[in-house]
Amino acid sequence: MKIKTLLTIILAVIPVSCSPALTPASTRAGTPEAAPAAASTLPSTLTPVPALAQLQATPIALYTPIELSPADNEIYQKALSDIPVYRQGDIRINIQDEKGDPLTGYQVKYSQTRHDFLFGGVTEPFHATELRQAGINAMSVQMSYYWIQPEYGKFDLDFTNYWLGIDELQTGNMTVRAQGLYWYAPGEVPPFYGDVEFDEFQKRLYEHISATVKRFAPSVDYWEAVLEPDAVKNNPLNLTKDQYYQAIATSIKAIRENDPTAYVEVNFGIPCGGFDWLDSYQTLQDMLDRNLDFDLVGLQFYYNAYIAAGNYQMPRMSFSEMSACYDKYESLLTPRGKKIVDSEFTVPSEAPAGQTGYWNTAWSDDTQAQYLDTAYTIFFSKPSIMSLVWWNTFEPSPFVYHGGLIRDDGTPKKSYYALQRLIDGWTTAGTGITNENGAIEFRGFGGDYRLEIINPANGESMAAQVHVTEQDSTNETIQFTPNNGLLEKKAGLEKLVAYWESKSEQGRVQKGRDYLALVNHHIQNSEWALAEQTLAAALDELSITAEIIIPNNQLIPVGNQGNGYVMENGSALIWGATTLHFPHDFPAGTVTVEIKAHAQNEKGESPIMVSGVGANYSQVWKVENPQSEIYSYTVSTTGDERDLTIRFPYDGRIYDRIDIQNGNGGELKLYIDGVRLIIKTAEVP
Repeated sequence: MKIKTLLTIILAVIPVSCSPALTPASTRAGTPEAAPAAASTLPSTLTPVPALAQLQATPIALYTPIELSPADNEIYQKALSDIPVYRQGDIRINIQDEKGDPLTGYQVKYSQTRHDFLFGGVTEPFHATELRQAGINAMSVQMSYYWIQPEYGKFDLDFTNYWLGIDELQTGNMTVRAQGLYWYAPGEVPPFYGDVEFDEFQKRLYEHISATVKRFAPSVDYWEAVLEPDAVKNNPLNLTKDQYYQAIATSIKAIRENDPTAYVEVNFGIPCGGFDWLDSYQTLQDMLDRNLDFDLVGLQFYYNAYIAAGNYQMPRMSFSEMSACYDKYESLLTPRGKKIVDSEFTVPSEAPAGQTGYWNTAWSDDTQAQYLDTAYTIFFSKPSIMSLVWWNTFEPSPFVYHGGLIRDDGTPKKSYYALQRLIDGWTTAGTGITNENGAIEFRGFGGDYRLEIINPANGESMAAQVHVTEQDSTNETIQFTPNNGLLEKKAGLEKLVAYWESKSEQGRVQKGRDYLALVNHHIQNSEWALAEQTLAAALDELSITAEIIIPNNQLIPVGNQGNGYVMENGSALIWGATTLHFPHDFPAGTVTVEIKAHAQNEKGESPIMVSGVGANYSQVWKVENPQSEIYSYTVSTTGDERDLTIRFPYDGRIYDRIDIQNGNGGELKLYIDGVRLIIKTAEVP
């Protein structure tokens, strides 16, 4: 077990199993519809989004489909046949013994554990669990200047990290895509870029992006060098055409020099026209002619959606028209070795009265789900696409009117299940038997795979990992090492027995030796399943349980520009988008977090709280009690987690960024009175 912190903690090894988690004394109740009376000065959206309940099985019939037009159906049917061509790859796996001789008749079970293709979402980091349940494996984060460098020369990168959850998401096996580093729509221009000469602007732009990329390079794989260069409004500095392209080149240079292995993207807002913007295709052609050094082109497909931010209807466009538009970009980019991401995509499940949706019918849960089903299938089939990003995942959705996949009461919409079902259908698993050459072959979707290889003669098995590359063929040779996983677990049990012996815990030592004797008996009799079961029971019973009591003054506060935190009567008082965190190397196992908290409530409202061990988050609690009570949750850990966080997660849906920049989260106060961690692990320190 790894226990590492710069802070003073109280650590005690407890020779018993972890105590049961305490039930929260106060849990979230209500939805935005049950908001406080109109007399309150606080926004109704303050009521927190409930945690997603345990999902039911995906309904067999999600919706009654509306018939596609002949043109749309032709594109859709073509997509169904193209998906295996462009999203899958072939692999040959050769199984050999230690002499290199082929092993014939061995069973090989394969199952995909991760996709190369990115299914993206956008929401607060503490909703990552719900997104992963749907198959979403990537998160786009908006790198707005006012989080990063609110004043020239004063970077606030710690706040940016916790506000967006960047490092946490990465440890939770989420790919992070950073957006908006250079996005200068009206109101988004850093004040320190105004009234300076162009050369000074270039210098400050380079400094801003370099500092950001250098800090987050370990956690971010995709950087957006410019957002919506096709928008006429996105040039409030009145740069000339040449200057604008020079600025984009500067942004790209800052990314390349500080994260040379990352993908660099340019993201277009109206790729198929429809508004009085610059011609997106011609703007992209200009970038190519100027040899700007990007890898990816983002294309936003909000067509047909009703936009809540501005209350307007996007241009209407059929699936076949959007497909043709996409193909036009692909034809331009493929010869140049560049890929495409569908960088932003959402349609509503409801629209204002009088606004019809696709199929000339009202938007509903059904039409949103069918639209997602159809559009994702069409775009997923394109040869050069790498990602699809549903921009609004949780209600209230900040951009598209009712565009979320999950309602504000925490229940999934049909579109959520539609996405989950698609991704499940695009995930490969199966079983094969090695031929006379000791080989099996299969075709699967691009990504990582776990193999279980089984000797039919005696049931011995081994685990291995391989990778399938889409649109390619690979060949892997694996030497059969019997029971490598089982023997590794047995070695872990032996270490545990030695650990308890060093602690003079003779009862546990004897119990461990008894387990080892039984495991050896099963192995000698080729009872591999029984050996695995015995090891699992032994590792659980002999696990090390550690308790860490964290003094309140040793929780590290991170608020915008240092605001939003004080110590009051021995409690840590937080408000307004502040995070408390506790650096710690958590081992693989389970962690129970118990937080004592109380609140000062105003005008019928209460503060909210969420906690995480790495990217393993609790539900979101509404803290209504004025007296200290315990809020508890238990999560499984992988050993990659490095931080405990406690958030008071106000965001832009509730207070605008000026409130947060000023450390003003309103009149609500959240008091953290004490924190206890109970860590259970089979890893020996």
